[in-house]
Amino acid sequence: MARRTDRESAYEAAHALESTPTSPTSPARPGRRVADQASQHRSFAGSIGWALAGTVLPGLGLTRTRWRVAGIILLVLSLLLAVAVGLTAWLNPNLALAALVVPTMLTILWVAAIVFGVVWAASIVVTHLALRPRPAAWWQRLLGGLLVGAMVLGVATPSFGAARAIRDTSLLINGVFGHEGAQVSSDDDTGDFGNAVDPWANKDRLNVLVLGGDAGADRTGTRTDTVILASMDTHTGDTVLFSLPRQTQKIPFPAGSALAERFPQGFTSGRLNDQAYALNAIYDSVPQLAPEAIPAGVEDPGAEALKLGVGAALGLKVDYYAMVNMQGFVEFVNALGGITVNINRPVPVGGRTDGDIPPDRWLPPGPDQHLNGEDALWFARGRYGIATGDYDRMSRQRCVIQAVVKEANPTTVLANYEALSRAGREIVNSDVPNRRLPAMVALALRVKDGTMTSVSFENDKDGFSTSNPDWELVRARVQDAIRPAPPAAPTSAAAPATPAPGTQPSPAASGTPSPRPSATPSGSPTPAAPSSVVDECAYNPEPYPTEEQKG
Repeated sequence: MARRTDRESAYEAAHALESTPTSPTSPARPGRRVADQASQHRSFAGSIGWALAGTVLPGLGLTRTRWRVAGIILLVLSLLLAVAVGLTAWLNPNLALAALVVPTMLTILWVAAIVFGVVWAASIVVTHLALRPRPAAWWQRLLGGLLVGAMVLGVATPSFGAARAIRDTSLLINGVFGHEGAQVSSDDDTGDFGNAVDPWANKDRLNVLVLGGDAGADRTGTRTDTVILASMDTHTGDTVLFSLPRQTQKIPFPAGSALAERFPQGFTSGRLNDQAYALNAIYDSVPQLAPEAIPAGVEDPGAEALKLGVGAALGLKVDYYAMVNMQGFVEFVNALGGITVNINRPVPVGGRTDGDIPPDRWLPPGPDQHLNGEDALWFARGRYGIATGDYDRMSRQRCVIQAVVKEANPTTVLANYEALSRAGREIVNSDVPNRRLPAMVALALRVKDGTMTSVSFENDKDGFSTSNPDWELVRARVQDAIRPAPPAAPTSAAAPATPAPGTQPSPAASGTPSPRPSATPSGSPTPAAPSSVVDECAYNPEPYPTEEQKG
């Protein structure tokens, strides 16, 4: 018999040691017992199967190896995390959204996602190697490497993808919104608006100025053709949208401010209808004409000038602003999955009335029209001829705001989270500070469930003039729109006085209270009877514009 080599002798000795039964008087250590069980059940199919089980449930495969305790811990933590996230998203999606706008929480989440992905992938590899036969055949090593590599890729890709999406959101928040402690506005109220239960308990209304900018490579500067103040009741979510025409003259500034001293007659050159001094010129012109009058330290001097001017014009304190880049709006709406609006009359796509350039096409009328980003942009800004001029466009812009509010529910936002975070950096600039974002999420959800009405100030309508506005009348209409309706006075039990022949009874004489004017979607004061309120965004089709109207 040939003499055995030292290697063969050592292998037989180790095998005999493993197969020797444990003495009843000398119990084996737990770690050795698990190792013995694992060695007895080693097979290629088992190593692949348990690695696959660990891919579905993190840590499950490790429970069959000597690292059983680590596997149980990983499995329990994974299940608890999945249950917590699922219950939160189901029972309180508002809390989930609020957590996703806190920069510190976002940093913790994306780091945790990377660490969890690495640990999960490592557990799959360790499971396969621990349960694979020893020695393994070459084909088992090759096939096992390919299969386990695919499993690792399957868990690492979503983990690292989630980490990247969360980090992008953190960058978005830090890039778009005002930073904590930075001076973003001379008028910023740094006090607490509420408490942990209700972040808006101490603030009845929040006023946000929505600006639509048209800056681009083919334009010089930025013209804010869209100026809408959203005044939100923080307790009910009811919102009133106030629209001022872009050509409005003599925008005032707060009394006693440096801007009021620089422009004592409002923003005007003294010439009638000088468009260089119109509302849409304030953003670019005021910081150039009076840089010393802009409060020092603000991040966007043009937006600050508009906040002060529009606030003084409407008689409301403007808390924050949001500048919307109309080109980035296309990407945002696409990321949202589109918006649904009612189109009552054809809306031009392209075209210029003053250049006698006809539109490329028209968006046809119809109820519940689902628009992609490009069509939504033209619905918001398209104008051509008489029928689709500035005031019709202002109405459609308010309808776009309503459509976005309706579409941006928690399910939609979470489903399109990464795309929306990318689009947000291209579309929005704002001075809302980071610390306000969770409260803003809570308010946005109230606004979604509340009612939304509009007040549109139009030239030669309801006493408004774009060239010479009566700001006292404007402020009275604003207060009427946001003031809660008083309770109806009880009808007098006494018989009404009989009017003289040929006269009409007065409301006081009849015992019937005079109806309070209310804001309708058109902005015209009308009686507050429900039948008198007309929704400007409802489907109320009108015929195609005539050739005269188009031209």
